[in-house]
Order: sequence, then C-alpha cells, then structure tokens
Amino acid sequence: MPSKIPKRKLRDSKALCHPESFPLFLTAETQEIFNCRPGEDVTEKNCFKCIKKEDIIQDLKTRDKTSDFHPLKKVILEYPGEELLLVFDPNLQYGQFYIVASEEAKENFLKSLATAEEGEETEENREETLEGHKAWVSLGSEKEVEEESLKERDTKIRYKISRVRRKFGAPITFTDKNVSDDKDNYAECTAYEDDTFSIKMLERDVGVQVVPKLKETSTQTKWTYPKNASTQYCPRELSDEAKAESLSSETLKKFLTTVHVRMEIALQQNEIMNVFFDDWKALAEDQEEGKPDVYLKAYQSFTDVQYLKNRTISCVHWHPTIYGIIALSAREQPLYEEQVNLSNKSLLHKSVILIWSFFDPICLQLVLKAPEDICCFQFSPSDPNFIAGGCVDGQVFHSLKIKLHISVFSSNIKIRVKRMYSTSLVTHNDRRQMSQSPEALLSTAFFPPLGQKQSEKYALHTETINTLQKSPFFKDIFLSIGGQKFAIWKEGLTNGPILQSSCSSGRYTAGQWSLTRPGVFFIGRDNGNIDIWDLLKKTHEPSHFQNITTSIITFISPSKQHFLAVSDNLGVVHILEICQTLCHPSSNEVSKNFY
Repeated sequence: MPSKIPKRKLRDSKALCHPESFPLFLTAETQEIFNCRPGEDVTEKNCFKCIKKEDIIQDLKTRDKTSDFHPLKKVILEYPGEELLLVFDPNLQYGQFYIVASEEAKENFLKSLATAEEGEETEENREETLEGHKAWVSLGSEKEVEEESLKERDTKIRYKISRVRRKFGAPITFTDKNVSDDKDNYAECTAYEDDTFSIKMLERDVGVQVVPKLKETSTQTKWTYPKNASTQYCPRELSDEAKAESLSSETLKKFLTTVHVRMEIALQQNEIMNVFFDDWKALAEDQEEGKPDVYLKAYQSFTDVQYLKNRTISCVHWHPTIYGIIALSAREQPLYEEQVNLSNKSLLHKSVILIWSFFDPICLQLVLKAPEDICCFQFSPSDPNFIAGGCVDGQVFHSLKIKLHISVFSSNIKIRVKRMYSTSLVTHNDRRQMSQSPEALLSTAFFPPLGQKQSEKYALHTETINTLQKSPFFKDIFLSIGGQKFAIWKEGLTNGPILQSSCSSGRYTAGQWSLTRPGVFFIGRDNGNIDIWDLLKKTHEPSHFQNITTSIITFISPSKQHFLAVSDNLGVVHILEICQTLCHPSSNEVSKNFY
C-alpha cells in the first residue's frame, strides 16, 4: 500500500537512491493493471507501492516480450522476497518508475522515509507551539482610524503619449480641445429601446410526464407438511468365497491369456506416441503475430472513361512474367433477357481487353478489340505474348503476337490498338451413312453405349456456380462458389463436401484461392465486401471482412507479388496489397494431410 510522505522529505529520499535500483517505464495499460497510475494511485506524497512478485511473473507469462517488466525479467526472478518496491519519480530524475532489487535496499529506503516523516512531524509540532498568539479583540478604535485615513475612490486615468523620433527633445505645449469639435475622435452610442425585451410570450412548450406509483410486494409459498428425509446406497459386493472362486476360474485365465498380447501392444504404442495429440491445434503456430488493422491495403486503381464507362469487368489476369502488368476484359451491362437473345447485335457492344502497367496507371499500354463480349480470357502459359479467350456467343478468339515495351520513366505514351480474330471450330457430326446388302450381317460397333454409369451429383448450390477452382497446392481439392454458399470438395469422396458454409445474408459473386497459403481464400460479395477465410483460425465464419467498393465484385485475381486485383460492376479495378499474415504459411500448413 502506498504511504503518505511529505514533499520536502521526498527529495531527500531520492538522494538516497540505492545503486541496486533499476529505472522502469510503464505504459498506461500496465499502470491500470497494477494500480500505479501517476496522479491517482501514486503521487509526489504517495510515491511508492509494493507489488507482489507472483503478479509480475504472471504478467510476464501472459504478455511475454510485450510486458513492460520484460527488460528486468532476470532481476525480478532472482529477487528473494515476495514483494518488490516500485517507486514513482515525478521529476524523472531516474525515470518514470524505478524498482528496488534487494531486500536490504528496500528496508533502508523505507526506514529513511519513516525517519524523515517523524522529523517533519516534530518540526510541525514545534512550529505550532511557537506560533501560538492570542486572538485580537476589537475595542472600536478601528472605526476612528478609518474615518481619519484618506482613501482614493476615483479611478485614475492613465495616459501614454508618444511622438515621432525626430521630435525627441523638442518642447511640448498641451492645449484644451472639445471632443465635439472633431467627430472622428469619438464614437457615439445613443440609447434606444430594444424590442427583444418587449415581446410578449404567447405560447410556451411544456412537457409533463406522469410517473406511476411503485409498490414493492413479495410472496412466499407455505410448506404445509414439513418432513425431513434422507437416503443412502451402498454397492453390492461379492463374498470372500465368491471372489476366490472368480479369481481361480478358468474363464478369467482364458480371458487374460487372450487380451495379454493386445494390452502389451497398446502400452507400447502409448510409450512411442501420444494418442491424445490434437492434429488440428498443431497446424497453427505457437506464437501468433499481432493482428494487423488492415488485411488488404489499397495500392492502386485502374479505370478508363472511354472503354469502361457504364461497363462491367468480366475477367482480370496478371501477366505471367512481367511485373506490374495486368489485363482485363470489359463488357456491357445488359439484362438477362438481352444476354440470352444473342441475335440482337445492337444490344451488345464490341468488347475489348485493356492492358495496364503499374509504372503508368493513367495511360493504357495496349487495347485488344474482340468481335463480341468476352466472358473469359487467358495468357498462353508457353508464350505469354499470345492471348486466347471466349465470347458470349460461343466464339473462341485469339490475338496475334503482342509485344509490350514498358518504360518506367516514359513521357510519351502511344496506345496501340489491335484487333483479335475469331477461330472457326469444327463441329462433330454424330450421323453416319451406311450402305449394305439386306443379306449381310450388320455391325453395331459404331453405336455409342447408353448404359454408362453416371457420376455423382450434388444439389448444394441453389443458384449458378460462378467459381470452380482447383487448389494451387493440392490437386484433389476444389473450391465451388455460387449463390449464398461455398463448399470445399475432395476428389474421391462421394459423401459430400469436406467443408460447407452456412447460408449467408448476401450473394457470393467471385472467389479465389491464395497463392501462398493453402488454408486461405478470398470471396467477393454483392455488397462490395471481401470475406477473408483463414481455416487455421476459424471454419464457421470468415476471419476478417473488408469493404472494397460500393458495387458488386465481379472478379478476383491474385498475383505472386502479394497483390490482389478486385474488379467491380462499375468498371474499376482495385489493386490491393496483401498483409504479411496472409502471405507466409505456417510450418504445418503445407503438409499433405492439411485437408
């Protein structure tokens, strides 16, 4: 408990600071935990506080390196006593606080303060004894003195007169002047009647509330027939003769002989491995880093008034080899009936593929025009200079060889516009013509079999599936997104998905696996939010969600440089930087038995 110490003697006690005292800085959170807040719990008079050693050790275990006592961890653990002395230094002579690290120094410090307090009390008692004067009794003479004394009742007027420097030392002549001679020398404030105070109040708003009367009542059930009752039971035991007969029976010997080998194997397995080991908890790291405030940080955004006005973005992809190059396809925003009626060409505007660079986000690097609206496209994995994709009318288009010349400090940018060409696909005709005589045998080898076994079907999604993607780490793991649900499937399992989400309030419109962590994936919603799912932390809800735009998210595309491209229905591509927590996998996350 803090002790009351005079302020003057506190300075003397600071001069007696023991060499085994160690300065310490405590944050506001630690001060509130140990009740040592300056100005409230400890002051200049109440300058020290005894803290239990067990409480400090518990704080070190709880907060580890983030604890304010961590720099003095060794000193605290080696302290022999049960309570440590924490001294507050208001003048910051040794620091905000300092800890006395030995019992001898602690006792000397407390004794010196007690001695100083006793000396102060002795001096105060002595001063009170010497300063004892008699009270003054008035006999009426003070009235005569007050009447004879001169007192100034008028307020003095102070004048400050200055002149030009060149006239210093010249004679001065003062004259009298009437104020009314010059109107610029004063401002007249004539009296007038203020109408504000003469307005009569005709209406006034007054509120009245009726408070009901409160009455406290109670009731108690009456125990009509009080009766005490108790019960006790004891186990049934065999007699000594029955126990001896059971232990010497052949049935018991045969049973022990049968289970002897299995019991020995079970005991050996318990010695070799821990059967109670939790594999799920072992997937997470032991020491988790601090949670960041923002998981997806805005890096850049791309849009274009000419090509992306009143259009939606259907597909976004990063260049496989060149850093900072991103391509996207734009299409119109027709209604569902207009998309079905593909014969009406006036409703569907010609679509384009736009290529941007991080180094020049204002100007386009390349514009590729397609014959129809584009549903999806992809860079060639063998040669990224070629692009192929598909249109809404079923056409497959491809581009000629393109070359990107990216200059970081380029001042003159020329936008190149190229046209892509559609490829005619050969349709398969399943009809065959046969000529044979009526007497000859007819072969049926060309008939397709109709009794093939159908694959498994699952009616999990109630709406169109917009995403079906294989995990970049496991070949047999798939992610499906559609409607208000998503699911994770494993190839070979016929009893359903291994993970299924509950029905959400909104619709899922896009999704993508993380390229660096197997247990992380991103899902876009129709309200402009992105749900970040980290299966190591939570499996029933997203570990974090973040608002990206005010429109529907149409596509999500990650890159190997820890960037995430998110497009919306307004024709804007948002480039987001992924935080370090979502980029670096744990040691057990990439194991084969994660799923």
